[in-house]
Amino acid sequence: MEVLIDTNFILTCVKQKIDLFLQLDELLGLYVAKVPEQVISELKLLKDKKELRINERESAKLALVLLKNKKIKVINSKKSNADSAIVEYASVNKNNIFIATLDKDLKNRIISQTKSHLKVKFLTIRNKKRVIIL
Repeated sequence: MEVLIDTNFILTCVKQKIDLFLQLDELLGLYVAKVPEQVISELKLLKDKKELRINERESAKLALVLLKNKKIKVINSKKSNADSAIVEYASVNKNNIFIATLDKDLKNRIISQTKSHLKVKFLTIRNKKRVIIL
């Protein structure tokens, strides 16, 4: 079973002090967490972006550390942004995949482009403290 995590999801978990990987362990048991390389790039840009508040930059920095320490697999993609890379990956790898996203537009793109609403499942955050399966 695979869990594909988008940028906003990991940032929200960091900001709300949600132990994402503990909750994934509880929800799914055995899984492989992955992120597109574009997520790593976005986090690196955010951590250095001077226009953002310090807590936003620190959240991005902590998210990068978390992904590195948990040895999350990075997916290579030629797509220009993380959302497109996630849609592409979901289209190709439809079996037992969970997409961790808070983005409704991304969910709709995945459902419409993969035409596999039975195989692709989504993870979201409820009550600012729990990761749940939709």
